[in-house]
Amino acid sequence: MAQTSLGRETEATVHLRVRVPDGASGDLLAGAATVVARIDALDDVDVEEITGITPNLNAIVVDVRATVTLRSEATDDSTVRADLEDGTGIEAVHEVALANRTAATA
Repeated sequence: MAQTSLGRETEATVHLRVRVPDGASGDLLAGAATVVARIDALDDVDVEEITGITPNLNAIVVDVRATVTLRSEATDDSTVRADLEDGTGIEAVHEVALANRTAATA
């Protein structure tokens, strides 16, 4: 995804649970990247690894670690978390690391 924002951006490392539809093109890593890249708040996504796989009837749910670049400057982890949780296909946001800080959920 090309960077189009003219303002400041925020980079974060995240751990997400993503629903990859059956029949998605490419492998699971590419499918997860496609789902995450559709989040409006993001400018760039790099899904680095799959940390878990759960097959379901119409999709495969994968846990992934990724580096994301948000279109705006986020000042706290909760802002990044909220932007990610609003994404279609995002089942859970396990962890957000922003500006050398980490916020995790149980």
